[in-house]
Amino acid sequence: MKTGIRQLIARGLATVNRVQEAVEDGQMSFAEAEEEILRYTNEVGALMVQEVVDGLSEPVLENRIVAGGKEAVYDGKRNLRFINRFGKVTVRQRRCYKYVDDEGGYYPLDVKLRMEVCGGFSPCLTYLIALHAVTDSYEESSKLLSKTLGYRISSTAVQRNTEQTGAQMAECPYEVISATKMSEECDLMVVEIDGTMTPQISEKEGVTGRESLKLPTEYKECNVVVIEKYSEGERTDHWVGAKYGPRSVFEEHVRRAALQMGQIAAKTVAFVADGAHTNWEIQKTNFPGAVAILDFYHAVEHIGAFCLLYRDKTAGERQKDRWITMMYAGDVLQMIDEMKRAVPSLTEPHKGMTEFGYFRTNQDRMYYDEYREAGYPMGSGVVEGACKNVVGKRFKGSGMRWKKADNDYVLRTRLSELNGTLVGFFRPHPINVTFVAHDAAA
Repeated sequence: MKTGIRQLIARGLATVNRVQEAVEDGQMSFAEAEEEILRYTNEVGALMVQEVVDGLSEPVLENRIVAGGKEAVYDGKRNLRFINRFGKVTVRQRRCYKYVDDEGGYYPLDVKLRMEVCGGFSPCLTYLIALHAVTDSYEESSKLLSKTLGYRISSTAVQRNTEQTGAQMAECPYEVISATKMSEECDLMVVEIDGTMTPQISEKEGVTGRESLKLPTEYKECNVVVIEKYSEGERTDHWVGAKYGPRSVFEEHVRRAALQMGQIAAKTVAFVADGAHTNWEIQKTNFPGAVAILDFYHAVEHIGAFCLLYRDKTAGERQKDRWITMMYAGDVLQMIDEMKRAVPSLTEPHKGMTEFGYFRTNQDRMYYDEYREAGYPMGSGVVEGACKNVVGKRFKGSGMRWKKADNDYVLRTRLSELNGTLVGFFRPHPINVTFVAHDAAA
């Protein structure tokens, strides 16, 4: 193989001369020249990858082992086969161990290379595919990857790879957030939550494959949490999480995430959300000592809804501006009292009472003058931005519909990239292996 590499490298100078002449004579554009060099480079790279893999030693040579708590016995050799970063197939035989009391097997070399989480691609290529697919549609990702890499990656492969990657990712905050963050102190921890709706396929038992794509669309809520840490006025840490499913599942997700991010070590915790009752149940149960802050901009919208009920629209606009100013300055109790007295004169008093009830319920979360002075946020703009960036940008594109499981898998992969942990997912995480017997392999 090394001879093959030397021969291919020797071709490099000839390739350079030939391409140079073609560009000089106007027979080839410089962009075409780069693409030809890329093809040559991919050939060299693929041979080098094969050489590296061929030269690796097996990490386990015993005949009987315990891997990850499960006993396994040597079961011969199988081919490790994958498409490498350079678009070629790498093949090498490696040792296989069959579990004694369970299905499946254990491949020590795969774990050494982190191949056990890759569906037919190398870790580097798997990462590159996922990196594109969590930002753009599968079709667009396929086009961009194929053009950049110099060989074709189909949209089907992009989809399968990305969903398979997400399916193997942990989602519990205790596993995905570094344990060191739990003890890192900060002056202020801000927890913001919000939700957004995305289209999903209404799955029906027994309907699979292409037929399932004809099923109707339903909309499911994805709840999002953003946790930020501040010290001396500067943001020192940031984490975003999201969950489909019951509100109780999301609440547990938020609770664990805050603890893992260092809630106990934070001097002050601020909890920011809109007026939904379920948000404040999460706060009361899991953040009872936090500074509770009603999103200022949602409150402004409710003032606007109240003032639209004035018979005199000009007077309603004036009152709206006045109350927003009062609320900003911290004169919330006076504003609420004025609202109550204005209700009987509205065009639809029952709607006015609903808006009045919103402010009366949330009045203890509206000390905006104090929040500003203390350096706390007044609104949930960060989590609203996360709803758009995490969910909207990837799951609400034209024609996009998702099955629930696929939705969850791609969401995990997207969150991993946004939180800076996606590349780390492809670093080896060796399983603890012990030897049951010390009989050398044949």
